[in-house]
Amino acid sequence: MDHAVNVLRDHVSAVMDVDYSPTGQELVSGSYDRTVRLWDVARGHSRDIYHSKRMQRVFCVRYTQDNAYVLSGSDDSNLRLWRARASERMGAKSNRQRATIEYADKLKDRFKHVPEVRRVLRQRNVPTAIKRASNTKHEMLASRKRKEENERKSAKPGTKPRIPERQKPILGTTSK
Repeated sequence: MDHAVNVLRDHVSAVMDVDYSPTGQELVSGSYDRTVRLWDVARGHSRDIYHSKRMQRVFCVRYTQDNAYVLSGSDDSNLRLWRARASERMGAKSNRQRATIEYADKLKDRFKHVPEVRRVLRQRNVPTAIKRASNTKHEMLASRKRKEENERKSAKPGTKPRIPERQKPILGTTSK
């Protein structure tokens, strides 16, 4: 295992706990930034974000065995139960409801590349402090990327190759 399988980068503060779903296709993470995020293993960005006005720093998260709920424990001494799919209705569904949901999902999948649809699908309401920290983090990463690109342009060709994010060392390198 010489490189990372994926890099998940949406949290703006330290990640305190991670748990895989029973299916192995998703994971949940709790962070010091007071959010719980749900991730698809194959993608680099979270598919859902959970937060509450009263929720403090999240120290532990777990999926339930039926993959329907996520449990989170936070610094305010509360245990919270979240739906793994926030928009999904609980309980029995009639055939008509099931067909409507499947049709809506197919429409979303078919038109996911249209800018207006993509904006609606990606829109998330997050607290202002997290939004500001996210923008600051994005600016810092863009600046670092720009600096590396400028160093690469000014160096001799081939002396500073571009290293993909997944290939970069996680903790650092040691000289041998």
